[in-house]
Amino acid sequence: MDDLTVTTIAFPQPETTAIAAEIAATATAAADCDAVDPDFLTERFWLCVVIGGSVSIISIVENLFIFALFATSRQHRNSYNLYLLLLAFFDVFMGISYIALMSVMVMINFTASYQLKWMWASYVVPMLAISHVAMTTSTYLITFAAIERYAITITHRTVELLQKNRRWFVLLPFAIGLITKGPYYFELTIERNENCTGHLAEYKIWPSELLTNSAYTIYATYFRFHFRQITTIIAPFFFLFLLTSSLVWKLKKPIREKNGQMLDVQHVKQKKARIRAATRTLVILIFTYLMSNCLGVILAVWEYIDKESLQDRTNRQLEELSMTSSSFRFMYFYVISVDTVSFLTIVACALRLPIYLSCQPLLRKEAKQFINRLCGRETLKKRLLRNDSTMERDTFSATQTLISSPTEK
Repeated sequence: MDDLTVTTIAFPQPETTAIAAEIAATATAAADCDAVDPDFLTERFWLCVVIGGSVSIISIVENLFIFALFATSRQHRNSYNLYLLLLAFFDVFMGISYIALMSVMVMINFTASYQLKWMWASYVVPMLAISHVAMTTSTYLITFAAIERYAITITHRTVELLQKNRRWFVLLPFAIGLITKGPYYFELTIERNENCTGHLAEYKIWPSELLTNSAYTIYATYFRFHFRQITTIIAPFFFLFLLTSSLVWKLKKPIREKNGQMLDVQHVKQKKARIRAATRTLVILIFTYLMSNCLGVILAVWEYIDKESLQDRTNRQLEELSMTSSSFRFMYFYVISVDTVSFLTIVACALRLPIYLSCQPLLRKEAKQFINRLCGRETLKKRLLRNDSTMERDTFSATQTLISSPTEK
């Protein structure tokens, strides 16, 4: 029996060998075409899909409410809240982009769904460019709002210039975002693998020639990292930090007239209350921005200095690494940190409305009135007040008639 077995294995029929080889090759190719990224998939599912998706929906609803509240008020449109109005508009895009990019990408690996991968591949490149433009625009909207708020606080001579040309200044953040992050659309491309038609690996996202061709080294090195990172992350980060520190220090000084005399006590209290309310809003907005971008700055510098230690998977597979090895810990930190940076950005967007309402009592009252109008309660309340006024007027008229009429004997 053993000899027969050895003979059969040693001298198989040629047709059987060819068929077996073809079946094995087909099975291997199918397995490669359906391969998913298993790295920390459970952790990423909870972070990007469950928690991140929920926060994104909350952010979208809240920022739509902020946009509607400010857009329907001429007073807000003509004040520095115009920056916050447009900030809410771009925050809505960021919430949609997070779900469309991050949540769907993790769901593709979690469910191994070809339909999701096909849909994701159809919009990922333009959506990625739009999301980055929106993030940079939001950053500079906060920056320009902070500049105007600071000028108002210290009564600088540029206040009139900033207020008169506000409608032009709000276009600058979008222009900066379009110039610095718009080229993302040309940096990536979707390639189709015909050998994996109908499988997950049919569509792959790859760097375009703009990044891989040595003829564009200046763009890839100097513009993509130096200029873009400094302009969109590092410069706003430290500028807002310094501006906030200076603003807080200015608020500690007593408010005086230009001749050095103190204003009347009531006016001082009202002015300082308004300044503190606006300043608290601004300071917390900047804090959330710094919180959501600090880790991103660290990762950007790390990628530039030692990118191979983070992304090289050709020589080292994660399953071959022990849980206590430094390589595994670095890879774990990098993968989770990249998802955390995007998640913190959405958290910052979702915190806008609570910040506005908690720091500004007048805006909180206006928001309640706006909700009542949306729900129809304001109309009912006005109708009841109008009916009460009519009844009081009729009662008063009847009383006057009764008093002025002659007494019957």
